[in-house]
Amino acid sequence: MTSLIRENKIIIGLIIGYFLIFSSLSVWRHYTFQTQTWDLATFEQSFWNTLQGKIMFNNFEGKNHLAIHFSPILFLLLPIYALWQTPENLLILQTAALAIAALPLYLLAKKILNKNWAIFISALYLIYPSVHWINLFDFHEVPLAIPLIFSSFYFVTKKKYYLASLFLILTAMVSENMIVAVIFMGLYFLLFDHKHFGLTVSLFSLIYFLAVVQLIMPALGGGLIRLDRYAQFGTTAPEIISNVIFNPSLTWQTVATSQKFFYLTKIFLPLLFLPLINIKTLILLVPGLLQNLLTNFEFQFTNFYQYDSILIPFLFIGLIFAVKKILDWQINKLIVMILIAASAMVSFLWQSPLSPFNFPTAKFFNSRTKTFQEILKLIPANASVSAHTNLVPHLTHREFIYMNGDEKFLVDYLIIDSQDLFGFPDQQSFDQYLNIYLRSDSYQAYLIDEQYYIFKKIF
Repeated sequence: MTSLIRENKIIIGLIIGYFLIFSSLSVWRHYTFQTQTWDLATFEQSFWNTLQGKIMFNNFEGKNHLAIHFSPILFLLLPIYALWQTPENLLILQTAALAIAALPLYLLAKKILNKNWAIFISALYLIYPSVHWINLFDFHEVPLAIPLIFSSFYFVTKKKYYLASLFLILTAMVSENMIVAVIFMGLYFLLFDHKHFGLTVSLFSLIYFLAVVQLIMPALGGGLIRLDRYAQFGTTAPEIISNVIFNPSLTWQTVATSQKFFYLTKIFLPLLFLPLINIKTLILLVPGLLQNLLTNFEFQFTNFYQYDSILIPFLFIGLIFAVKKILDWQINKLIVMILIAASAMVSFLWQSPLSPFNFPTAKFFNSRTKTFQEILKLIPANASVSAHTNLVPHLTHREFIYMNGDEKFLVDYLIIDSQDLFGFPDQQSFDQYLNIYLRSDSYQAYLIDEQYYIFKKIF
């Protein structure tokens, strides 16, 4: 074990360094009230309610979370969460998953290229801007797929198909869109060197996907709910697919926008666009590119959120094979490495939240932190609460907790930021909501810092 650590001390050091930096920043971000109802509070209350016997239920979605996104892998995290039932636990777990992903990536690159390139590519992953944004934007299940996908590819290249199958199964357990990613991984294996294994993966994952979206999720009271993000193509999955294929002008109109070309630039620039030169691995990018380019929901193509999780592992797999192809052309490897490093550094400085040009210092040292901490002390543990989105993740361990405007009844405590309309379409809607409590005779109202209202029900 000692010799193994010594032999791989650089990559281990990089992983530990990343973990320490981003776990600290993620927790600090939560401590300074930057986390939100969507999505940290949603997951945190789902975990907490599961331990209370209400399986994956949360008040914000109003049902079992598995009806919204079928993510049975969350049950594997439950024992760890049970040891420390806090939002911070989930943030640290997510950071650990993103950090440890560098290890199977390193092993894959080491097998296909060599140790020096493996260290270099793993370092590129750890400074990749989209990884940083995913890590710092609350908690989600989809980033958990990144280390699993790298691991499955590594074991396929080693022809250890049982271990590869295990990691592919775990990947499919992450969410319904990751099942589609596994289908395309199966197609890739089928087309290139692993025919029987690839055919098996594709067929079983397709059957599983159909079972999930047609049977399991509807039985839980949900289904594919994000189809409205592709409304320009239709209202049902078959209609959307048909129009994407048979109405190319509409598809081109949706995809060929300056925003989406800008998005693609931000994704590929850190890797010097090299994944594009390896035609074979482009098939792996299809699910993620279709997901993020065919929608008009701008959050999916801004590079700041969890939606890039389905692309990141395949970008780096493509990079590995692209580098192999370039080196086979007898191009000076030092020049190639310098060019990639320069592109990665430019992208880091331009895009990463850790860049000195982008680090949100003001948010980490905001004046409201102390005020919010004092407000939280006023709320009894069992009271029903409706709160501003940034307060909600700190109040999830109760039966009734809602984001402002979503409560089903007049709650015991209302906490509202009169200068922040988050969750409301306009000022009029906000005022109408606030007036419901202002006109009630059942509340005592307090105004803090001439901005934050606290309404306490008179019992």
